[in-house]
Amino acid sequence: MKKDFFDDYFDDEDEIEEEPEHKGKTFTKGFLTALGVCLVAIGAAVWTTVNNVHSYLDPPVTIVEEVTSDSDKPDLPKEEARVNATVSGVRSESDTDREVHFNCEPIKNHKIISDYSETPVYNETLGDYRAHTGIDYEAQIDDKVRAMGQGVVTDIYYDDLLGNVVVIEHSKDVSSYYCGLAKTALVQQGDVVSAGDFVGTVYAIPGESAQSAHVHVAVREKGKWVDPKKFMTGKREE
Repeated sequence: MKKDFFDDYFDDEDEIEEEPEHKGKTFTKGFLTALGVCLVAIGAAVWTTVNNVHSYLDPPVTIVEEVTSDSDKPDLPKEEARVNATVSGVRSESDTDREVHFNCEPIKNHKIISDYSETPVYNETLGDYRAHTGIDYEAQIDDKVRAMGQGVVTDIYYDDLLGNVVVIEHSKDVSSYYCGLAKTALVQQGDVVSAGDFVGTVYAIPGESAQSAHVHVAVREKGKWVDPKKFMTGKREE
């Protein structure tokens, strides 16, 4: 029965259609899956591109808190910071052009062996004549040298002729120089000193080595060497 029915319905086996076709292409399950994956990929690429363009045109703003803590501020070199602080502290007085007075001898039991002289004098060590721009106080090696007046230690250095030198600024125009000290000073750059404070110990002066042990003290006023006695008061602290 079953066979006869089909035989009657179809005149020829070639007329049997295995599967009806769409007017367009046949879409299989695999094709649709691949198409879905492609659409997802394209969507992701478009989203990324739009997001990047938005970020470029409207970049995010980063809020940085203002540094207010001293510990977060960049540090100056230790010596420079101390000099700036101490010099500015005492210059509140020295910048007013106050008069400078020395009321303390550099060596307690002083004895001047060579005085200040603008006229050239004979230098036994160097074998020539030259001005003596300071005062030499007789001393013993390791004797302590004292500041003649109040001021700030602005420099400590070595000089080929004067040896180790400590410089004290007493005003913006006047500074005193303590020469022939030991390598290790008793003060540091930036220290505020008073008259009578120890600044170093006696050692040697290369340019005056023919003389007995002594300390060479000099004063500069407005950039020129002057007689230290100009600033010495009648009353001295011993």
